Amino acid sequence: MKKLLSLSLATLLVPTLALAAGNHPMAGCGLGYLLLSNKDNTKVTQVLGATTNGTFGTQTFGISSGTSGCTEDGAVKIAKATEVYAEVNLDSLRHEMALGKGEYVETFASLLGATEATRPGLLKFFQSQYASLFPSASTTSAELLNQLGTRLAQHPELIG
Repeated sequence: MKKLLSLSLATLLVPTLALAAGNHPMAGCGLGYLLLSNKDNTKVTQVLGATTNGTFGTQTFGISSGTSGCTEDGAVKIAKATEVYAEVNLDSLRHEMALGKGEYVETFASLLGATEATRPGLLKFFQSQYASLFPSASTTSAELLNQLGTRLAQHPELIG
């Protein structure tokens, strides 16, 4: 049942990754994203980007028109999909990350934003960081994602 659910989830989610501009900063999309927060992802530029979006209503326009870096499914939806996928497939991910290969970990890498070119490096990274990603047999999906986020922040080239 878990495999069927994960395959269904992957079938629905992987095509949407091609549509997303991906990895929007906290200020989101809109004029503030284009002018400020996509260039320098600091707290100051995030606040200025969000203020610009709120003041001029450009985020609403961008969302409605699909412009200004806005996409239909957005970064939040993709992040939630990644969380759900990790939770549903945790045992398979645990096994395949240790091996550095497999269908579940391939799909997971795609959900994280890996491209065809960066996916092999990310799978090797999963394998080399396995002990850190799964420090105990009771590691939860939330703990995995937290550790993964910390470690991938030092290797942004692995996720495209």
